[in-house]
Amino acid sequence: MNPMNQEYQKSDHRTVRKSIIITGANSGIGLECTIQMAKIAPEEQIILACRNTQKGNDAIEIIKQKTHHQHLICLPLDLASMQSIRDFRSAISKLPNPVITALVNNAGIQNIGKTAYTKDGFEITFGTNQLGGFYLTLLLLPYIEKNGSITFTASDTHDPATKTGIEPPVYTSGKELAFPKETTEKASIVGQRRYSTSKLCNVMTAYILHEKLAGKNIRVNAFDPGMVPGTGLAQTYPPVLKFIWNNIMPILTFFKHNTNSAKTSGKRLANLAYAHDLQHLNGIYYSDGRVRKSSADSYNKNYQLDLWKSGIKLMNIQPQDTAITLASM
Repeated sequence: MNPMNQEYQKSDHRTVRKSIIITGANSGIGLECTIQMAKIAPEEQIILACRNTQKGNDAIEIIKQKTHHQHLICLPLDLASMQSIRDFRSAISKLPNPVITALVNNAGIQNIGKTAYTKDGFEITFGTNQLGGFYLTLLLLPYIEKNGSITFTASDTHDPATKTGIEPPVYTSGKELAFPKETTEKASIVGQRRYSTSKLCNVMTAYILHEKLAGKNIRVNAFDPGMVPGTGLAQTYPPVLKFIWNNIMPILTFFKHNTNSAKTSGKRLANLAYAHDLQHLNGIYYSDGRVRKSSADSYNKNYQLDLWKSGIKLMNIQPQDTAITLASM
C-alpha cells in the first residue's frame, strides 16, 4: 500500500476527507496559516507541501499540539523543479478523495546573492515564485472543487507607490524574466528587483485566473502579508542583515504600517482562503486586512497576456494537463 494512503487512512477510518493544500507550510507565514487553517477547517485534511519533509513533519507535530487537528499530512514539493511538481500532482490524484477545497500558494524565496537557477534552468526567483506556483495551480485545477479557492501570497513590494524600500519591479517579458541577461548591477539590487517583479507576476496571475475561471465558482485572490520580519525570506542576506531581520526588525510590528508578525499574516491568509465571512471576495488584492487596489502595472492587460502565454510555453503545459482553456485571454 502507498505509505501516503496508509497515513491518510490512519488519520480517519470513517470519512474520506477533502484537502486543503498549503505550500511552504513548515515555517513563518505558512506555518501560522496552517495553524489557523486547522482551527477553522476541522473537517478537512490539510496537506503541508514542503521541500523538506522532515521539517514538514516536525511542523505537523506543532500544529497538532496547538490545535488538536489530526488530519494532517506532509508531501514533498519543490517549486524549483517541474518534475517535483508533477510528482506532487500525481500524489494528489492517488488520494482516496483527491478533491481540493483550497490551494494556498504561499511558498517563495528571495535571492539577493549570485544569480541562481532552478533545476529546469529558469532564474530561481521567477522560476520558484511565479512559474512554479503557476504550474502547480494549473496541474491541480482538475481537482479543485466548485466553491473552492486559490490564493497567491504576493507582496506590497510589487507596487512602487508603497515605497517599501525594496527595488521596484520591472516587467519586461516572461521569457526575459526566466532567462535574464547578464548585468553589472549589484547582486542585491538585482535580487530585490527580481523578487518584487515575481510578486507583481503573482498578482497578475491571480487576476488572469479570476477571469479564466469566471462562472466556475472558484475564487482566486492575491494576498499581501506586509513586511514580516523574522521569517525565512532573509536566507540569502549577509549575516549582519540577517541578524537585524530576525532580531531587531520584529519590533517594527508594533508601530509600522503593514508590518506584521507571522502569526497575524498567517491568520489573515488562512481566513482569506477559507473563512466563511470572506468567501464573497474574488479577483481581489487583500492587503493589511482589507481589499485594496494593487499597482497600476498589475492591471496592464499586455503584461498579463504576455505572462500567461510565456508561462504556458515555458512550462510546456498541454490542454490535457489542466481544466482551463489555454488560449490567450
